[in-house]
Amino acid sequence: MKPKFAASAKPTIEGMRVLVVAAYGKKLRMRMLASGLVVLLALGFVVWTGLKPLSLGILALALAFLWFFARSKSRMAEKLLAASPNQALVTEFRFMDDALYTHNSEEDGKILYPAITRVWSDRAHFAFYLEDGSAFVIPKAGFSEGEVDRFPGFVKKVTGRNVLEV
Repeated sequence: MKPKFAASAKPTIEGMRVLVVAAYGKKLRMRMLASGLVVLLALGFVVWTGLKPLSLGILALALAFLWFFARSKSRMAEKLLAASPNQALVTEFRFMDDALYTHNSEEDGKILYPAITRVWSDRAHFAFYLEDGSAFVIPKAGFSEGEVDRFPGFVKKVTGRNVLEV
């Protein structure tokens, strides 16, 4: 039987960034906004008190937190990629009417569509989260069968869930 959609993918740092943004995007944005606000307050404190060691120390600490939170997305993506058990394996995904079938050189799998809890999309990837806590990313360029533009409609039909934009 011919699949409705077919794609192949392997874990990449870009794909892991999509997973991080899909899972933690709102929290990451809030941390950046809060850190930016603290930096502005620290700058105001420096202007108000002058160039004193305490005010400069507070400003340096605020800038350090801003830098730390700005890098958190990349660090989380690197950790996810390092923890991925199938880093070098290309996995083939076949989206059939009844389930999603996966295949790589180590295993074959079948994922029933109700097990897909969330699907996210950005300009170049689709990110899938499953009820067992696992996740995977398929680049839009990795589709070999089916029209990528019609894929969100197919996902809505088989899972009952909309494809969310990152």
